[in-house]
Amino acid sequence: MPILDRLKSQLDRRSLRFVLTLVAKQLAIMARHGVQRIFYDDGIWIHQTTNGYFAYHHPYIRLNTKGLDTWVRTVFLPQQGDIILDIGAGAGEEVLTFSRAVGNNGRVICVEAHPRTFRRLQKLVEYNRLENVVAIHCAVSEPGCAETVIQDSSEYLRSRVGGTEGFRVSARTIDSIADELGLAQIHFLKMNIEGAERLAIRGMVETLPRTQTLCMCCHDFLADICGDDVVRTRTVVTDFLRQHGVWVNEETKPRALPYVREQVWAYNEP
Repeated sequence: MPILDRLKSQLDRRSLRFVLTLVAKQLAIMARHGVQRIFYDDGIWIHQTTNGYFAYHHPYIRLNTKGLDTWVRTVFLPQQGDIILDIGAGAGEEVLTFSRAVGNNGRVICVEAHPRTFRRLQKLVEYNRLENVVAIHCAVSEPGCAETVIQDSSEYLRSRVGGTEGFRVSARTIDSIADELGLAQIHFLKMNIEGAERLAIRGMVETLPRTQTLCMCCHDFLADICGDDVVRTRTVVTDFLRQHGVWVNEETKPRALPYVREQVWAYNEP
């Protein structure tokens, strides 16, 4: 492409982005969920809100930060001083609430495999100045797996570990992460990795006894919808936890949203 045409193309993209920024900001303010400003930073849309900064790959007009914060505190119950291990942290919305809830005496370790999603997580940590957060870019898998492929798709279900095409990322076990960071105790471990938990649990045998509370976000409801049994892991996860002496909460939540209903909650005695 000639230089003048390339410059024109870049200017056109910048002009379009400028207009999109103004429109998205105004629409977000009109939604009255706390968004104050939306701006573009190195390929990522930063959302300045009354509850902090959030980072996404496109403007998120209906971002309800207050509702999100309330939901995280109500469901996961983070406490002052907690050590939290968040496996599959995504863009970090829950990480922000976790960080504030555990305070200066607590610590949040968040792990995300997808490269672009991890960049958004980094931006959230950077803009909110979360000094008690450690962000790790890797997939979590079974022992002996040093590298894996994470599929890249606009479809939520297909952006997961496995397959032959996508991003090659390093893989680690939960045990190796916990050992490297010297985590003698973990108060809360949350895992949300779209079916890869069937592999990840094999690499957390040493960490499991020193983990107080676990929330394993299984996706059997998605398997029911699309017929993909790779994400049907509730039984595998539950059996693993019981085999290792962890108490699994059998309480059913028939009226809960599907992704809440399929959470497996488990506890070790204090």
